[in-house]
Amino acid sequence: MNYRLFFSPTGGTKRATGLLCEAMGQDFAVIDLTLPKERAKSREFATGDLLVFGLPVYGGRLPQIPGLLDGLKGNGTPCVLCACYGNRNYDDMLLEWKTEMEKRGFVCVAAAALVIPHVYSERLGKGRPDEADLPAIREFARRIKDKKDKTPVRVPGNFPYKKWEKPLLTPAKEEGCIKCGLCRQACPTAAINEDFTGDAASCIQCMKCVRICPVGCRRLDMSAIRKYLEENYLPRRENEFFI
Repeated sequence: MNYRLFFSPTGGTKRATGLLCEAMGQDFAVIDLTLPKERAKSREFATGDLLVFGLPVYGGRLPQIPGLLDGLKGNGTPCVLCACYGNRNYDDMLLEWKTEMEKRGFVCVAAAALVIPHVYSERLGKGRPDEADLPAIREFARRIKDKKDKTPVRVPGNFPYKKWEKPLLTPAKEEGCIKCGLCRQACPTAAINEDFTGDAASCIQCMKCVRICPVGCRRLDMSAIRKYLEENYLPRRENEFFI
């Protein structure tokens, strides 16, 4: 059976993996790992299954979420890794991710680094993947389908991995909050307390609560980071494929 897995707080990774699976022309069961209750479930996959798995890149690394992959168990199960990033770089993400998946019994047979919109900038990765990206994505899908063996893919990256410490920041609740609870329900790391304040230790700055607030009462000032990104990483990067 084919499975499409993703962790996608703001939808970019979900959309990118959807385009790849659509290009493969096969049916995929969808497993959305964005919320904690779904990640807490144990899932075991068979030798004959195929996973297309998408995760966003955070600081050139895997998202720092405890137990993110621990509910997954493979049995020599082939998987395709899709590292989705906002046009800066994916650094050591694919190597780290491949290593962790292999520990859990999966064989990473292909991988991609796909550009998606950056959560801190409306300019970086805007509209990606776009029409210009689709031919290469379709060709990658064809090559995955044509690959008959389970030879592990070689991916770029360095070990020790790029050092990245998750910032201790969290969106602030501002005056005007109507206590609707949407932010708490949607938070991918359960980082929002009963009084709708955020826990900086758990928050991954994914901006989901900021985007979902119906009255615009959650704020996180990322203007300095946005300025740096747009001054240094605005030129279009092309997607990369490994098989």
